[in-house]
Amino acid sequence: MSKKQGVLKWLFCAALPKGLIFLLTFPLVVLMRVIRPFIEIRFIPVPERIGHAIGNIDVYLMERRAGLSPCKTVDIFYPDRPWKCNRQMVKMWKKLIPLHDLVYWIVWANWRNPLLAKYSHDSPNPDRDVYGLSNNTPPLVSFTGKEEDRGAALQRQMGIVPGSRIVCFHARDSAYLKTLRPEINWEYHNYRDTDIDTYVPAIKELVARGYYCIRMGRVAEKDFSWKHPQVIDYATSSWRSDFADIYLVSRCHFYIGNSCGVDDIARFFRKPQVVLNMIRMSGVSAWSPNYFNIFKKLWLIKEKRFLKFREIINSELGNLEKKDYKEYGIEIVDNTPEEIFDAIIEKEESMRGCWQTNDEYEELQRRFWGLYKPDRFNRVFKARVGSKFLLQNKELLND
Repeated sequence: MSKKQGVLKWLFCAALPKGLIFLLTFPLVVLMRVIRPFIEIRFIPVPERIGHAIGNIDVYLMERRAGLSPCKTVDIFYPDRPWKCNRQMVKMWKKLIPLHDLVYWIVWANWRNPLLAKYSHDSPNPDRDVYGLSNNTPPLVSFTGKEEDRGAALQRQMGIVPGSRIVCFHARDSAYLKTLRPEINWEYHNYRDTDIDTYVPAIKELVARGYYCIRMGRVAEKDFSWKHPQVIDYATSSWRSDFADIYLVSRCHFYIGNSCGVDDIARFFRKPQVVLNMIRMSGVSAWSPNYFNIFKKLWLIKEKRFLKFREIINSELGNLEKKDYKEYGIEIVDNTPEEIFDAIIEKEESMRGCWQTNDEYEELQRRFWGLYKPDRFNRVFKARVGSKFLLQNKELLND
């Protein structure tokens, strides 16, 4: 937080009496109530974390354009924490939506004014494109000419030969949230973590196939262990910036992640992606044929067996937190380097049109997606699961 922002926060949170805050916001309350029969004003937060900051607004705009949101509304957006949002994305969103830092303070006062509280609003689907609208919707904003020049210069500085194919990859660890909000204990998210070095065999193969591979992230707990001129550990480099976080993903041939915020940058730019070590099976992003998944497995310690996929999807076990898995006596088993290699190479070869499927693979896909029913997480099922992953774990598809 800057010194100026700190002073503003002190003024609004400490110096102004509650009665004065009420008086300052009361005219707005009256105005909104007078015009409510004709038009409704809503305040919509842009979350501080990069995934929801991009994904929530992307889904909101697509649903709005498709006529799935109320049309008699004026929606005003504000960064939930103005000093935390990715500033490049805020700059790009301002081309499409009324997004103002000052509204943050109006909403702050809102929560202290019971007459105004009903005017806050959150998207019902957050960052989940449950209708699959992104399959037929190009990215909603683009870079300016100056930004394109800046991005091209950045790639040259990173040693990327112009015209080369790029793969961006990311493995979630605990460093980002600790840096973003160090006052909060984020350990309950650790079950989502992935060891970046389990990607090494696949990254080696992609480099052999001519790709430049960029390890994404704002911060990272450790360096990527395999060094090569075509592998750029951007997350631990001096090149990192809000602009580069967005630009580099926008230029990748496809993206590799494990269900975290950077994934939403790839989704916004409609990039094909491989999602590894997915654990919340009930919340898998199923709406796009561009999405390719493999999952962590859940080991029942007392029964000495893995949970079947149906057991996970059709119960709360598909949407727990770390402490809850322990309470259920469940051990989380990450994907192996071999499983990760197979999934990434299948996706890469599918994109080049040289992946050979067969009847068994397709039957396993049908059986897997047949376990799902339309719900608040998904209503369209077009994604795929790693063929070899399903084949090696086909007993988990049995009842």
